[in-house]
Amino acid sequence: MRTVIVGAGSAGLICAWRLSADPSHEVVLVDAGIDPGPDIPPELQTDILLPPHYYWQYTDQDTGNFLPRGKVFGGSSAVNAAAAVRGHPWCFDAWDSTLWSFDACLPAFRALEADQQFGQEDYHGSDGPIPITRYEQSAFDLAFQDAYRSHGYRPVADHNAPGALGFGPFPTNRVDSVRMSTLLTVLPHIRTRSNVELRPGNEVQRVLISGGTARGVTLFDSHGEHTIEADRVILSAGTFGTPEILFHSGIGPADGLREAGLPIVAHAPQLGANLSDHVLFQMNVEVTDTSQLPMPGGQGTLLTYELPGEHHPQGQIFAYHAPFFDPTAGPQTAAVAASLLTPESRGHLTLKRHRAQVHLNHLSTPRDRARAASIVATAGDIIDDLAAQGRLKLPDAPWWRSKDLEHACREQVLSYHHPVGTCRMGRDGESVVDEHLRVRGVDHLMVADASIMPTIPRAHTNLASMMIGYRAAGFADQE
Repeated sequence: MRTVIVGAGSAGLICAWRLSADPSHEVVLVDAGIDPGPDIPPELQTDILLPPHYYWQYTDQDTGNFLPRGKVFGGSSAVNAAAAVRGHPWCFDAWDSTLWSFDACLPAFRALEADQQFGQEDYHGSDGPIPITRYEQSAFDLAFQDAYRSHGYRPVADHNAPGALGFGPFPTNRVDSVRMSTLLTVLPHIRTRSNVELRPGNEVQRVLISGGTARGVTLFDSHGEHTIEADRVILSAGTFGTPEILFHSGIGPADGLREAGLPIVAHAPQLGANLSDHVLFQMNVEVTDTSQLPMPGGQGTLLTYELPGEHHPQGQIFAYHAPFFDPTAGPQTAAVAASLLTPESRGHLTLKRHRAQVHLNHLSTPRDRARAASIVATAGDIIDDLAAQGRLKLPDAPWWRSKDLEHACREQVLSYHHPVGTCRMGRDGESVVDEHLRVRGVDHLMVADASIMPTIPRAHTNLASMMIGYRAAGFADQE
């Protein structure tokens, strides 16, 4: 069986790793980004602000904000902050599929992780390829913990324990300051396998479909257009990239394909819709004691808590040393970040000749605006407590103290860079892929990345994307 996997990121590398463990499977792993080779550049191990060639050049059409997606082997796992929170049981149970319940997904999570503190627990793994750890907290982060405690929140040792809410160290797959991406942890194993062919610098344009069956892919590299034939194609190009390839393969809303002059191979009315993303708000303050700075992003103290309402609405607050993400920030600047992890708002992709246009449509519902304002106000209260202790200095007229906080939130909203949902998985006929991740209307074509998520988890989406890649290999192996 010859399988082409398009996209060597969080899901794609995991899928290739598991599928190629069986020598009878021939895997061709294709990615438009570079393969840096066995000697990984230091910037891909530690840095968060990378040169432009490591990113796809997507922007949110509504705000003009840059949307970094990794264009390198390892994908976004090679360029992110390495926060490793996987989500609550109710995140996955809400996907309305017994195949994708938390209990069904847990074995994959366990198989992938090597949790350094809690690997002995029955809901964790201890010998997977992805190390998960928690750092000793700085004095600044401990002060934040005291403030959280004074507001009635409880400490939690493990944010990945099922149902855990409260404050405690960020789980991270950054060990000894090194980002343990799939580039560092999984690709070295794949390199040793004779049944895997790596094709970096190859941008897939479309899937070759004949007689309703995927037969391979057409791609471009430095030498021009090429074709790779295969018995099966698995798309792991991400929430933006996978729909682009499907659109150009003749799969999508029939009217949109017709208007773009593309063939109609399979009518998929919801392809590119259902785009969901966590919103983020940043409140910059100055730390008065330079010996007590916050930790970098994804390593300090994380607070998660539920808001009033049904279906577990959730907020998140944390602080980090602002220069970690912003080179223009002063050395004493701390960023206090707040996020709504259960957005109702949905965006979409607009089909264009080559790159799809992204419309995140953040805070488009009244409830999202109200909940976002509530989370920001709570973060503001924590900031005030620490300012009263002399630990922080606020800017003049901080935006988070606006009399119309909902409006201020719409002005300040940022992407948390967790887009999902554009190739929705479901049991209904209008879903883009079925419960086994097979594209409806085309045989031997699957999707395995964050685009299949029906709703967004209350967590960073990297570990869930790896889980999807792992399970996709299992489904493919059953065919």
